[in-house]
Amino acid sequence: MAAVVSALFCVGGCTEDPQITRRLVPKPSDLSAETHGTPAVEERPGVAARPQRPVSTEKIDGRMLAAVVPAGGQGWFFKISGAAEAVAAEEEKFATLLKTLRIEDGRPVWTTPVGWTETAGSGMRAATFTMGADDAPLECSVIALPAEDASSDDYLHSNINRWRGQLGLEPQTVAALKESDEFHQFELADKTTITWVNLAGQVAAPVGTASPTASAAPSAPGPSLPPGHPPVGAVAESRPEPDKGKSEAQASLSEMSFAVPEGWVPGPLRPFRKISWNIDHEGKTAEFYISSLAAAGSEVGPNVNRWRTQAGLKALSEKELADEVEDISIDGEAGQFVRISGEKQSIIGAIVVKGDTGWFFKLVGDPAVVSDEKDNVKAFIKSVRFFR
Repeated sequence: MAAVVSALFCVGGCTEDPQITRRLVPKPSDLSAETHGTPAVEERPGVAARPQRPVSTEKIDGRMLAAVVPAGGQGWFFKISGAAEAVAAEEEKFATLLKTLRIEDGRPVWTTPVGWTETAGSGMRAATFTMGADDAPLECSVIALPAEDASSDDYLHSNINRWRGQLGLEPQTVAALKESDEFHQFELADKTTITWVNLAGQVAAPVGTASPTASAAPSAPGPSLPPGHPPVGAVAESRPEPDKGKSEAQASLSEMSFAVPEGWVPGPLRPFRKISWNIDHEGKTAEFYISSLAAAGSEVGPNVNRWRTQAGLKALSEKELADEVEDISIDGEAGQFVRISGEKQSIIGAIVVKGDTGWFFKLVGDPAVVSDEKDNVKAFIKSVRFFR
């Protein structure tokens, strides 16, 4: 069985004078090395040793960005974990870094992003980076371990559920993980499959920090929301149980306005969703929601193929996708529109990049309901106006 080890990640962005570095990694014989130490990675001249920072037992709303990269018979783990707002601020660089990775001689090569400081690798680590505010820095690491197949479902499933456990979240099945908006996959130019997740939950607060959301013990399992997103608890208290025959037509978010079709009823908020609506046609249901990602993680091909998997269909090649996806204008921005018809679940979706953010508009549910709501979805998308 493939070895499993946690790792911190986050590297991204490009400098005008990029410094490409190839990492050397020890080859531990078993997982006990993570605790008891392994021969140190070769240290680079002028690179400082990594300081150790204490943490408390208090828990705060947190986030984790983590990726698995198969290369050279190893699984390379990239991960960053910390306070929700601080980690969310690094998502763009994280996604960009993944898109620009290259595999050379069985190892990934990367560019140190502007504003980040690299420290010497030690023990299990091939590299460590620090970034963020001086009074609350974030730390990310890169670790590699031998793996029979670091791209297999079993390998990914065990590691992602381990990360979920670190955030106080319940484990999920392979199918549930792949259907979630937290799960992403894409291919590098050499066909290496990169898998990354964006998870929200609870993390340990650094010693000496105070937070209104901190508590002496972890809260019940369940992810927190992105920065700026209304708290789930607050929404639940202020929003009564919706009347299925009446729609509360919330017509805007902080980033955009839109016209809500008649019959769409406000739905519950979930992690990474800005807003959602439930649609009921005589007991057959669907839901429509808006979500967002960093622009670098919003490529049409990988996301449409992820949706196809959710609908029980096979992924398509780039050429095949060109025949399935149509161009659409969303408030003057060039977007893409797709209809995916599955036997048990269908999807209508649109993707548009506005500035450094990718916006997703998605209807998913019973095939008959999704088909009937096609015109309403197009009308909704046509009504979108971004606040510039």
